[in-house]
Amino acid sequence: AATYTPLFAAGDIHVVGTDLRHDELLDIARVDDRTNVFHLDTGEVERRLERDPRILDATVTTSLPGTLRIAIEPRVAVALAGEPPTLVGADGVVIGPAAAGEGLPRLRGEDLSTGAATAAAMMSSNLRGAVRSIVVRSDGGIGVRLEAGFSADLGDRSELEAKAASLRVILDWAEGEDVRIASADVTVPSSPTVKLDDVTKVVPDP
Repeated sequence: AATYTPLFAAGDIHVVGTDLRHDELLDIARVDDRTNVFHLDTGEVERRLERDPRILDATVTTSLPGTLRIAIEPRVAVALAGEPPTLVGADGVVIGPAAAGEGLPRLRGEDLSTGAATAAAMMSSNLRGAVRSIVVRSDGGIGVRLEAGFSADLGDRSELEAKAASLRVILDWAEGEDVRIASADVTVPSSPTVKLDDVTKVVPDP
């Protein structure tokens, strides 16, 4: 019976790792300063928090008699989808409405979670800012449209991180050589090729 006394109330609650308002997060978790720390099901609190699309992972720990700690790993937006645009995480989960001027690539096609969103996640933030859109084609291949005005073929979903790095090499190469690219192919990331406006194919040195 003593474990149900106010001695074990969560009078000391720490939240780390999130920009969500403290009161909003506690509402999602369904805990407050009257929550009994001794009998709290931390796993259930974590599941409540992780049902919110803004939260990728939650870790809830207690320390008797009355301390509760909530550590949050937020779901990071890597792209935009839909109209009006919504923020999308690396796993294809829609996080919420996007503000104007987000500077993220638009996702096209149906397969966001294992295709376009994954490709966006493999890109550096710098590269994402240079990409206008990412599309999963009907054959499952992934195409990218660059703000520089050309398209790049990434091929299938293998080696997406290496393909993103190869695309970054192409952009840096084009800027350094002051050339205009008509299209690019990074389906083999170790041997990227580009087609210039004069139809000459070039393999930049990675």
